[in-house]
Amino acid sequence: MDAAENPAEFCACEREVHALALELAAEVTRRALQRLSDDKLRRAAALAQVRSRASKRGIELRVARVRKTKVRTLSGQVVEVVTPYATARPRGKVPMKRRGSQGTGVYPVLDALGIKERSTPALRLLVSRAVCEANSVTSARELLQMSGVQLGHKTALRLTYDVCEEALRARRQALRRQKGADDHGAFAGRRVVAAIDGGRVQIRHRVAGRPRKGGRKRFETEWREPKVLTIYVLDEHGKRDRKVASVIDGTLGGADDAFALLLFHLRRLGVHKARDLTLVGDAAPWIWARAAGLRDDLGIASERFQEVVDYFHAVQRLSDYAKTRDTWSEAYRRDWLHTQKQRLKDGRIEEIAAVFHRLEKGNLEAKDKDLDYWVRHRDRLRFASFRRRGLPCGSGAVESSVRRVVNLRMKGASVTWTEAHAEGVLHLRAHAKSGRWSELENTVLSTTGWRPTARQPRQTA
Repeated sequence: MDAAENPAEFCACEREVHALALELAAEVTRRALQRLSDDKLRRAAALAQVRSRASKRGIELRVARVRKTKVRTLSGQVVEVVTPYATARPRGKVPMKRRGSQGTGVYPVLDALGIKERSTPALRLLVSRAVCEANSVTSARELLQMSGVQLGHKTALRLTYDVCEEALRARRQALRRQKGADDHGAFAGRRVVAAIDGGRVQIRHRVAGRPRKGGRKRFETEWREPKVLTIYVLDEHGKRDRKVASVIDGTLGGADDAFALLLFHLRRLGVHKARDLTLVGDAAPWIWARAAGLRDDLGIASERFQEVVDYFHAVQRLSDYAKTRDTWSEAYRRDWLHTQKQRLKDGRIEEIAAVFHRLEKGNLEAKDKDLDYWVRHRDRLRFASFRRRGLPCGSGAVESSVRRVVNLRMKGASVTWTEAHAEGVLHLRAHAKSGRWSELENTVLSTTGWRPTARQPRQTA
């Protein structure tokens, strides 16, 4: 590098040094893996661990032999390690010739270190984040290649979906195991806002029939609405506290699943002990039909719980109505809209309702539709009161989350997903965009491990 005379030469030298450092890192990792594999105590402990796991599924593991296997490391280099390999003992008299319901084999020592898919856990987490953050798998691979990690398209997807599966499994387990709320959660004693909204992704389903020319399998698509939630903290001035990382998550499940997920996060964050909780959303009926149930499940008193309909959705409703009045001039329409917006800002919802009652007096269908909106949501539209109390008047936080998590990666022309993959990528991107990727890593690493695939043996009578 000392001989470099211009930026191009220095750049080439630096990249060469970086490549040598990656090779050195791979060799250090290989030697560490080999030492751990040669350690008899480590071997015994790792074998006992996987045997205990297999016995719960009715599988007896035996150590077949020591094998040489390849492992891809964080540096992108592939190393070879000689390590024990355990397989399931055949139950029948005829030896197994291929993998079956007895379950797959496992490298006990490597499994104890979180190595699966012949890749280290650090590499899988790196690849999964790159694939989720970039706008395509190709872009992710190009960025990884610049740092020395070269992967094929299918390999990058396989590693990403493996992390997705582990993360979703951990979330399901946490949802089932949650019994109560954490009184000392990170958001306890704070002013908290929870917002929820929906997006759009295209889901594909396999259909029967011969593959098309070129081997493409037949499928049909449908648009689904992923529910995205965000939870954040307000400072003393009623602004979002940027020092506290928000929580973003989502699901392709229904409204009940979305609120169950929201309740789970609120409980683990200690929001039942918050100074106050504000639920923000648009006027979607599925949100407000479950708001009271959410408050009751959290055990929050009504004076500490506030429901807010997004101001801009209400303005849009006024604007859309004004456009339907064909007899109004453009000047009158503009003045009428300005008057109603001022009433809306002041929280004078009864005056707006009276206007709609007068305008649609002879139109029962429109009266039920428009007037009911202002009557039903009047307490959620008191924006003057919300501003005085330092509460948010809009759902921009969750709409931004929908855009960053869903629209910029998962929605696009000819972009389709299987349901499981869409759920996983949604979950991973939510953690990345909320600045909580380290939490996801800890969750995935705590659940990573070999899972035998054999079924439980039938119980005899």
